[in-house]
Amino acid sequence: MKDSSLIVGFGTALLVIYVISKLLQARKNAGLPPLPPGPKSLPLIGNLRDMPTSDIFAPHHWIKHKDLYGPISCVNVLGNTLIIINDAQIAFDLFEKQSLTFSSRPELTFLNMVGWNDGTGGLPYNETLRIHRKNFARIIGTKATASQFNKLQEAEVAHFLLHVLDDPENFEKHIQKEVGSVILQMVYGYNTEQFKKDPLLAMMTKVMEDFTRSAAPGAFLVDSFPALRFVPEWFPGAGWKKLAKQMAVELRDAVEKPYAFVESQIAEGKNSLSYLSRLMESSGDTPEDIHNNKWTAASLYSGGSDTTVAAIAAFFLAMTMFPDIQKKAQAEIDRVVGSERLPTLDDLDSLPYVDALVKEVLRWHPIGPMGLPHTSSEETTYEGYRIPKGAMLMPNIWWFTHDPAVYKDPMEFRPERHIEDHGCKPEPDPRKMAFGFGRRICPGKILAENSMFLNIAQSLAVFNIVKKVVDGKVIEPKAEFQPGVISHPAHFEASIKPRSPQHEKLIRSIEQTFPWQESDAKFLERIEN
Repeated sequence: MKDSSLIVGFGTALLVIYVISKLLQARKNAGLPPLPPGPKSLPLIGNLRDMPTSDIFAPHHWIKHKDLYGPISCVNVLGNTLIIINDAQIAFDLFEKQSLTFSSRPELTFLNMVGWNDGTGGLPYNETLRIHRKNFARIIGTKATASQFNKLQEAEVAHFLLHVLDDPENFEKHIQKEVGSVILQMVYGYNTEQFKKDPLLAMMTKVMEDFTRSAAPGAFLVDSFPALRFVPEWFPGAGWKKLAKQMAVELRDAVEKPYAFVESQIAEGKNSLSYLSRLMESSGDTPEDIHNNKWTAASLYSGGSDTTVAAIAAFFLAMTMFPDIQKKAQAEIDRVVGSERLPTLDDLDSLPYVDALVKEVLRWHPIGPMGLPHTSSEETTYEGYRIPKGAMLMPNIWWFTHDPAVYKDPMEFRPERHIEDHGCKPEPDPRKMAFGFGRRICPGKILAENSMFLNIAQSLAVFNIVKKVVDGKVIEPKAEFQPGVISHPAHFEASIKPRSPQHEKLIRSIEQTFPWQESDAKFLERIEN
């Protein structure tokens, strides 16, 4: 009975606060320009019922808004203004041309309680973010600086080919392993276990799973009612507070332990090439410097791991579905590179069709289909519509890359659209949208592009990726993608085999070119919490 009274009392207080705030807001907004059009909202919950559920691919849901309300529309969810952008030019106008106003991030209370507010992706547009981006620019911000990691990336992709050759059924698992390994190498100089579970990779994977779960819109009520963070853990329905504490401990370990590993390696004179070691050499040692160094390193992993896995998986799905395109890319590789070696980043400019294929993967399935939300740092207007301070803006990137007014036959997978032909300009480069906008563009963009090219070019060079046949029946793959902030292809079957005995021999030779490195897991075990 006591719990019931508390809940009723708390609910009544929320209702009173809501009514008062709505009255005050109505007076404040009198005479101002209108918000972008959208569905009529209900008292208290606003347009909560108009939001996509967690099992729906969000871009398809918001395209309906474009048809009903135009390229820019608006919903109100529990008092929060959400603006949906269904036109690429509007996104460029706001996020590029007015980047000072639209470069901040929404404050998600649950993620802040876990600690993600210190990560680059979650920072508002402030001095700390500018420091983060300066650090990234100094160490990995150009092709020249990123090239220090070329051989490292080539080695990890080559090891991936070996894993796929020996165990093609689990290629999706090998993608995850390879992407995580190469990022841990680049960021921390850490060598993962290649043939068994690696403790640091497992730790980082768990943290990323927690982040994906926590960042989903509407995942936790406290994001809509921040005052709930003051509710005690024993309060009915407040179990999420214990979950936040648990996730916070795991996140702290994922930030602190690899940093301590790099510190110990430097102290023992084992400093290897890594983003963090280079950053520590060139930055100060104040508490602020150390904090920012830890979090820029952790942010490179969180921003690059899941996204790259999704993109490479989408490539394998596309090759399974479109064998003729695969053959065209392989013919180009055979003509330019031959079969005596693997393609490298030095071959990129000589492989225009493969480069176009990389772009088409990002267009066909942008891995962040609704991007990361931007917020307005001040009230402003656009095309006569009011955008309130603190409004959350969501770009429908999937629609941007499938708009038939921009891309001819957008549902077709056609790399040729990115190649100039007989004076016809190529269609817009999807990378200008897939990696974010303006001052929030992905800071690891060059490394991600290099990773995608190497994975795609080297896989095509040595493997045939075809539809799987079971008991004489061909399993037809489907272009189905999972909902989420980062969208992965739904599980699909594929048959991956060497193109010839010569190609298998080439893969086997990798063990001599890039010998397996001893794991650093034993050093990690020495590090105290």
